[in-house]
Amino acid sequence: MTMDMDERELTRVMGEAVGGVRPPTRELIDGAARRGRRMRRRRRVVAGSVVCVLAGMLAGGSVFGAYLPTVSGTTTTLPGSTSGGPGEVDLPDFSRLPEDPRPPEGKEPLTGRATAHILKELLPDGADTGHYEGQDGTWSQETYASLRVGGWGPTASEVLVNFQPDFHRSEWADPDEDFENSLEGFYSCEGREGDGSMTKCGVTQLADGSVLMLYEVRSGLLVRRHADLLRPDGTRVFVGTANGVDIEGGPVVAMSPPVSLEELRNVVTSERWQRFVDPEVNERAGEIGPYKDLTQH
Repeated sequence: MTMDMDERELTRVMGEAVGGVRPPTRELIDGAARRGRRMRRRRRVVAGSVVCVLAGMLAGGSVFGAYLPTVSGTTTTLPGSTSGGPGEVDLPDFSRLPEDPRPPEGKEPLTGRATAHILKELLPDGADTGHYEGQDGTWSQETYASLRVGGWGPTASEVLVNFQPDFHRSEWADPDEDFENSLEGFYSCEGREGDGSMTKCGVTQLADGSVLMLYEVRSGLLVRRHADLLRPDGTRVFVGTANGVDIEGGPVVAMSPPVSLEELRNVVTSERWQRFVDPEVNERAGEIGPYKDLTQH
């Protein structure tokens, strides 16, 4: 993920990364030292020669096609949506949420591997997935996972998810912040602009009070799509994809991302994203593999 409260920040807002993981914009916060965590994936893909050649073909002969100049244009507001910001949507009230929720009897925290498994199962039927990796939660039960659509080959495109059940405690939720650095600003099309050109964006209020933001950003030939859901229970579910091996830096391997904005919407709004789950949910995640565990033990 590369952003500024744009994508670079967005990915950092996704939390802090583990040996090879990256996250969105202000400095990442330590455990309890400050409210909330952001996750930043610092992993850089070392592309093999085959990938570079394929990317070069798609980029008109240049292996740096993803970095061709991007001409800024008008952002199209998605149908049935607003651009977010003051007066457009009502952000959830987190004031009465429990300070330290405990798992109900018979439940346990969602694991990073189960996060990857759920992501796989929520993608469109028939999606050929591989390259699974993830990160278990710590004190906040925040998890991260990614996979690639297109199997195990060098032209598979990345899809990732960050599940943040304690996002309401982050500094973004501080009511004293100015608009640019506020939660209201964060859930606006203007607040996500940065590297590249935002081509599509929409912020909507769902029936349960959640705020959903969908947007697409283009940087040269690299196209990124994101769905970001903020729920009344303080949970944030963020999903991103691109037409590249790595969502942050490519190289470009297809003309467009493997998952549409509507399909990303279906992923983040699924009821399967829960802080505490039945043990079977984590056990069944053993079905996917090979799996790379990015958790720092």
